[in-house]
Amino acid sequence: MLPPLLLGMLLWLAATAPTSATAASPSATAAPTPAPTLTGPVYFGEPAVRVRLDARPLGFDPDGNARWLVVTKFFDAAGKPTRIMANSDVDYLSHDGYVQWQTRLRYGQPAAILKTRRDGPLVMTIRVNVPRLGKVSARTDTRTWRGQRVVAQALGPHAIQLGWFPQERVTARVVRIDGRGQLRTLEVIAGPSSTYRDTSVQPGKHYRYVLYRADHGPVNLGPIATLATPPVTTVSNAAGKAMWLFFTTNPIDPIYYKHYDPNAIVAQAVRAGLHYVELRTAYGAYWEVTPEAKPTIDAIIDGLAAHGIGTIGWTVPRDTSFEDLQQSVRTAYYRTAHGTPLTGLAIDVERGDEFMGGAPQGPSALWQYMESLRAALGPAYLLVATVEDPYLEHLTQRLYPYAQIARYSSVLQPMAYWRMMRRKPTNPAQVDLLLRASYAKLAYVARRSIPISIGGQTTAEGRNGYPPADEITASLTTSKAVGALGECFFAWDGTQPYQWDALAGYRW
Repeated sequence: MLPPLLLGMLLWLAATAPTSATAASPSATAAPTPAPTLTGPVYFGEPAVRVRLDARPLGFDPDGNARWLVVTKFFDAAGKPTRIMANSDVDYLSHDGYVQWQTRLRYGQPAAILKTRRDGPLVMTIRVNVPRLGKVSARTDTRTWRGQRVVAQALGPHAIQLGWFPQERVTARVVRIDGRGQLRTLEVIAGPSSTYRDTSVQPGKHYRYVLYRADHGPVNLGPIATLATPPVTTVSNAAGKAMWLFFTTNPIDPIYYKHYDPNAIVAQAVRAGLHYVELRTAYGAYWEVTPEAKPTIDAIIDGLAAHGIGTIGWTVPRDTSFEDLQQSVRTAYYRTAHGTPLTGLAIDVERGDEFMGGAPQGPSALWQYMESLRAALGPAYLLVATVEDPYLEHLTQRLYPYAQIARYSSVLQPMAYWRMMRRKPTNPAQVDLLLRASYAKLAYVARRSIPISIGGQTTAEGRNGYPPADEITASLTTSKAVGALGECFFAWDGTQPYQWDALAGYRW
């Protein structure tokens, strides 16, 4: 949810004793001290002394961009490939487009994707700071790339997006052809344009288009099939007690999926009386439920469902791009091998380079993502917006677009991590005051009546350590008293036995 925890970017060696996601241990009264994060690169192989770039075009997308992938590969003193599993520091720099670094889990090594709307030469400079291996550059020219430069693809049941490259500078006209062959002009776009989203389409249908541009001949597109209607969800799916759960596919990470025992996780959730679990499925455009991890993740979802506990998919967007949005839509449609669906979608809309703050649109990207997702999935699907806490972080509408996000959301979920946000440790009375203020301020800045589910804290984020059991109980009592829909705690892997006991002891 917050930078130190996203996607295991700060990892521990396997020798560091992990907190396993297993059934409850005996009660404990003392909170353990968090294990320190190791510094320096962690290798699978020998230390790197040389770097080489693997650069390749990813083609053209429905946003009207050319996309170029650059992967950093490392070699040891013997010239053999070596893999940095954690703690490298690599900068990706270019003046030719927007560059977004990628989690190492997506391509196996540090990598970045450059996207641009102009045709011509591209240069990216890679600076390897840790290990200190200097700079190296990669070059390409989009004019030499092959592939279709005008593309169209369904984003969901209610949206089809068209993209054209390079950017049209005069006029673009988008025409849709109906089943009887009749043409209807959807939009005439004057001036620079690269993309158009048709949100007047219906689920489970096929559509064809013609794109006319001033500088090019007409291009026929389709037929393009929209997705079927998504599973039925309700706001009540996000009610009551809940817990965030995430995993990685990195074997040196304590939250490596193979460390998770589905039966123990289900037993823990049942004992704690959880109503649902928020399970992370995507980080940016990276789909985390890999084929290898899927049996474990499916067993968790199926096991929870067998006890009436829902699983809400949790995604962490990093850009308003089609590719990123596509992973959230994919989450909404996810089913286990046995056919169990997810019960809603929670979107982690945060600022910062690890989140949406690095997107070209800046703060506006936070609400534009929710707007696009709502348009794609329709008005009925459960969208929980996990937002930064306006009271604890001293945020206003000018700094964070609460009202716009609320417009497209079903539920708002503030990250009210009371101990992390304070200079000194708290007590139950302070927790009560802080959560009341957080709820009230969020309700005010939302500018409309919308259910609020508190995002609570169990982990030892920040200087003040783990919240004791009486603070967990106080947070639940206050959340229920102020009229919150529920309280979801961050996060499973850091929750201590005495905190699980406190959750189990509170009925909601």
